[in-house]
Amino acid sequence: MLQRYLSVNERARKWLWWVVILGLLASVPLAYERVNTERSTKNVDIVFDYRDLLESAAYKPNPEAYIQEWLQTMKGAGIESMAVYESSLEELKNSRRIQVYNAQEYSLLTGTPIVQGENNTYLLFASQEAKDKLQPIMERTYRDRVKAKVTTWTHNNRQGLIIGLPYEEANTKPMEPDPIAMDMLQKQGFRIVARLSDRMQPYSESELEDLLKKLSQRGVNRIVFDGTAVTGYDEDPEKNNVPKTAELMKKYGMGTAAIERLKVPQKGFTVSFADRLDNNVVRLFPLFETEANLKPEQIADKLVLAVKDRNMRMLFLNTRTAKDMDKGFMNDYLENIITGLNGPEGAVKRIEAAGYQLGEAHPFVEHGKVLEPLKLVLLVGGAALIALTIGLFLPALVTASFGIGTVGVLGLFVLSKSLALQAMAFGVGVCAPTLATILAIRYIQKRKTDRPSLSWIGALMIFLGTSLVTVIGVMYVVGLLSGITYYLVLEQYRGVGLLHLLPIFLVGLYALLFAESNGLRDVWERARQLLFAKITVIWIVLAAVFGGVIYYYLTRTGNEGQASQMEMLMRTYLENGLGVRPRFKEFIFAHPVFILAAYMYVKHRSAIFLFAGAVMGQLSIVDTFAHLHTPLYISAIRVGYGIVFGVVISLIYVAAWEVLARGWRRWGPK
Repeated sequence: MLQRYLSVNERARKWLWWVVILGLLASVPLAYERVNTERSTKNVDIVFDYRDLLESAAYKPNPEAYIQEWLQTMKGAGIESMAVYESSLEELKNSRRIQVYNAQEYSLLTGTPIVQGENNTYLLFASQEAKDKLQPIMERTYRDRVKAKVTTWTHNNRQGLIIGLPYEEANTKPMEPDPIAMDMLQKQGFRIVARLSDRMQPYSESELEDLLKKLSQRGVNRIVFDGTAVTGYDEDPEKNNVPKTAELMKKYGMGTAAIERLKVPQKGFTVSFADRLDNNVVRLFPLFETEANLKPEQIADKLVLAVKDRNMRMLFLNTRTAKDMDKGFMNDYLENIITGLNGPEGAVKRIEAAGYQLGEAHPFVEHGKVLEPLKLVLLVGGAALIALTIGLFLPALVTASFGIGTVGVLGLFVLSKSLALQAMAFGVGVCAPTLATILAIRYIQKRKTDRPSLSWIGALMIFLGTSLVTVIGVMYVVGLLSGITYYLVLEQYRGVGLLHLLPIFLVGLYALLFAESNGLRDVWERARQLLFAKITVIWIVLAAVFGGVIYYYLTRTGNEGQASQMEMLMRTYLENGLGVRPRFKEFIFAHPVFILAAYMYVKHRSAIFLFAGAVMGQLSIVDTFAHLHTPLYISAIRVGYGIVFGVVISLIYVAAWEVLARGWRRWGPK
């Protein structure tokens, strides 16, 4: 029975490669439809935070004139939308709609003594228009929702309200967005983007519907949620009203935006929420208020990169006013932002040159949903690729691991489609670069017996062949994780940290124990020798150096990785010069080291350990495409540049090695 299994197992390897190729073919139409999805909308909406402009104007001698001047400037610079928030007493005071007084100020204003036991908020309307449009909103907020006492009063023929709450408390209660501000902005040609929060408590479906209806009548069709949660969110599933919010938004034809760069995702902003909106979601890039003081060219770089490399369709600009002690005035950095948009190297020209146009942001139109069954083929093909990788270490388990893996992943698919696809994408992402690199090692080992040397051209061809095998894993990841929720980063590739470590570990383990072993007995003997070897100081030093290198490597990995100032300048130079920046670790280190390792390994057995570092380049290729929010063609160009530059730099590596080797042979110890 065992002998029969081993016979089948030996033949299975060839057949598993055909299964992998079948999965590769199935991934092609899925990748093609992803490209169509990414190209389905090219509009980019630049939005400014109107509340920030109000706060800046409060520091100016003529706030209203300042607001009007900058609105015209912004309109000319390409800003076509204004973000309007739920209003508050403080905001309405800054807008000069009302004047607000606490109990002491009221006493001074009216000349009446303070009434013990009363701590109210007193406000006067600045105009009849303000009274007509704001009083109903305030009464609904404070009297109907908050259940506070609201009465009217007059002073010097000006009408106002008395709210039975202290000012600090009353100011925390959000109200509908300021209708007067929205009227003014729309008359000037701006679109309105509404910012709604979860602070209107208790949640009222009728109140929310009334608000959405009013916004819809103004032509508002996109809500960007403000704060930490979607309107209606509650930790208790029975009290969670997010589904009702989604239904109301859909009823009035409204979509939303997924905000990037948040430390903590907004609660309630889930795949199911987006699905209830028919995925009427766009990606939003915020320029934080702390970034408004950056140089205009840095602001432009951030905005262009967001659109071109991250599929952002809404750019949300913030600013803040701060004391500029050097120049002696209150600086709101609006000049910085406008120059960043409309300067000689401004973002608007560069965005348009990249094939986009300014306009109202639209969601992606998803293509390829009818191709979803092809993902089952990819699951089986992925199981085959993982089994082939296991076979490099334990050949007898190829067939068993394929059978168990196939049954397991298909069973998981029935229970959780998303989990099965993400698990397989991770497995393939780890195994493809590992398999590709170990196959390269094996090929060079076989070549050693026939040819005792390898030219740079030969090493280059091995590197290119290895990269092609890695691309199989890329296509699997692209096909498995194709879908609008991945492009919107509502779901994403899981296990990036392990992806950057496991291939290095596996290739290193193979080089250390399996590369020159004949069967498990040899592997065990080599492992035993290592375990019982005497540890010297140099081993400890090398282990510490290796640990430091791995730590630095991990700190440089991912979107939150740290880079030096010099490297940041190089990144900007490459980005602006090439349009797409290749990855440093690929073309400076990993790819050249791979070619050098292949070049050296024929003559120097210990060069095999260089492949453990060189596999970083192969896993980085997979990782580049695992950034699912990046357009597919951008990822392809980035990888292509990395390979081309890496090949060029490998000439320097090989030349340096030859100089050192010849010098050692000539002047080293005899």
